Amino acid sequence: MSSHLENQRHSKGNLFFGLALIVAGSVFLLDHMGLIHALDYWFLLPAMIAIGGLVDIISPDKPEHVAKGCFSLVFALWLYISIEQLWGWTFHNSWPLLLIAFGIRHLIGGLLASRNTQE
Repeated sequence: MSSHLENQRHSKGNLFFGLALIVAGSVFLLDHMGLIHALDYWFLLPAMIAIGGLVDIISPDKPEHVAKGCFSLVFALWLYISIEQLWGWTFHNSWPLLLIAFGIRHLIGGLLASRNTQE
């Protein structure tokens, strides 16, 4: 892959991450100032992670980026389920699923990367 495409992808990731930090910081600042209650906006975190995952899936530069995007979606879903305690899942009793998902992400990413170099 050309260096230009890698730089473009890195820039896109930095822009999204920067925007996410600005939104999170703004919510916490407004909470600290007593203007809002930050816990009312917790849903933004899983949503931002999911949007980042969708960007990776929709516009991948490498096949491994699809695996990364899928993991981001799974992570966002796990975060939402744990916060809402759906099906009795909490951070305490469901974190091993996150390790399994992370391992699958790296396994699939590695397989896609090796397949891509063989072609």
